[in-house]
Amino acid sequence: MKIFFSEKCLEYSQPGHPESPARVSSTYRFLKEKGLEFIEPAPCGDEDILLAHTPELLNAVKGESFFDMDTPALPGIFEHARLAAGSAIDAARQCLKGEMTFSLMRPPGHHATGNRLGGFCYFNNIAIAVLKIKEQIGESDRPGKIAIIDFDCHHGNGTEDIFLNRNDFL
Repeated sequence: MKIFFSEKCLEYSQPGHPESPARVSSTYRFLKEKGLEFIEPAPCGDEDILLAHTPELLNAVKGESFFDMDTPALPGIFEHARLAAGSAIDAARQCLKGEMTFSLMRPPGHHATGNRLGGFCYFNNIAIAVLKIKEQIGESDRPGKIAIIDFDCHHGNGTEDIFLNRNDFL
């Protein structure tokens, strides 16, 4: 299994906030002890983010010009968020080549809707990844429908919002 991970995702935090580096670092240590392969991801570009999000959301996160108690405008958060989304794209690309992959990054993404951040999520990493991959796959190689299975303990409202009215996703 290939694990996409960057120690850069451990560089930011807010005291007392539940979405903290510890959430990922303990998993990293566990998987590292198992001898799994770790790959440094590449950040995604603005054009990738715009596959799932509005220009207004992109610019708000880029300019750190928003207010949300759960999803704070931390210095440099745009770079961290685009690295997490890029990691999801990299993992999806390798998965299409038959590799088992996992993106172990933060910030998470499933609460970010097309036009709104929230719930610790700035951009919807999985939505960006599957839309990017779908864009790059030739028409004859595309699957009929794509299923996104979110096994978090609560609803991924952002992912639902982005794909709700599309007939090419389950």
